[in-house]
Amino acid sequence: MRAGGTVVTIVLPPTVQPRDGRAIFFVVEPDRAQLADLAQRVRTGRLTPIVGAVRPLAETAAAFGRDRRPPGKTIIEPVTNS
Repeated sequence: MRAGGTVVTIVLPPTVQPRDGRAIFFVVEPDRAQLADLAQRVRTGRLTPIVGAVRPLAETAAAFGRDRRPPGKTIIEPVTNS
């Protein structure tokens, strides 16, 4: 972690704080109202998601591998029946 950075854990609350940064515990719980609010913010331009890659469904395992993950969210395209 670089100086002034943040470590985010989703497993357990951090037991140690970095000397030159911070550590936080983050829990994600699905909430329909919050997701609808986020979608509205994207539609109105108040929120801009950072998309790092768009990959086909067949490449899902490779898209989330440890090597060469781009910054931003990875979008997996669904299979369409054309």
